[in-house]
Amino acid sequence: MKDAEAPVVYDLCAGTGCLGLGIARHLPGAAVTCVEKSADAWPYLTANVAGTGVQAVQDDILTYYNRLPSGGADLIISNPPYLTAQEMGELQPEVAKEPTMALEAGEDGLVFYKAIAEHYQKALRPGGALALEIGWQQREAVTALLEANGWADIACRKDFGGNDRCVTARRPK
Repeated sequence: MKDAEAPVVYDLCAGTGCLGLGIARHLPGAAVTCVEKSADAWPYLTANVAGTGVQAVQDDILTYYNRLPSGGADLIISNPPYLTAQEMGELQPEVAKEPTMALEAGEDGLVFYKAIAEHYQKALRPGGALALEIGWQQREAVTALLEANGWADIACRKDFGGNDRCVTARRPK
C-alpha cells in the first residue's frame, strides 16, 4: 500500500457495523465496507453508518467474494456466526433472544470460516491481514482451515477471560 492510498477494509457479517465503524474511526479516510445479509440487522447497519463514509452492502458473504477485485483489500475483519447446532440448543436465555441467523453456523460452527479461508485471501493485497473472532473452542479448527488454504502468519489472541477469541492471518507476500 502506498502512503497516498486509503486503506481498504471489509467487515464481513457486519451486523450493526461496530467493527467496521471502529476501524473507520481509528483510520480516517479508510474505505470501509460493511457486508451484512440479515434483513433484521440491515436497518441498524444503515442507520449506524449514515454520514460516516462507511459503505453498507446487503449481501451474503458465502458468495460476495465473487464481486471483489483481486488484491484490493488491506484488511478483512469478521465476527461471523460460529455456534454449532448443539450449542444453539444450550444458549443462555439472554443470548437465545438473538436471531438464529446471527449465531448459528452449521453442524460444526465453521460454515463462515470455511468460506473466508477458501475464498477471501485473493481479495487481499499480498501481505494483507485477516482478523476473525472465534468461539472459545475453535482455535485449532479455524487455524487448520487457514493453514490448508495457504494463509501465512496465523496467530491466536485470547480474550480477557483467557479464552481463545481472535485468529489473525496474512495473505502471503
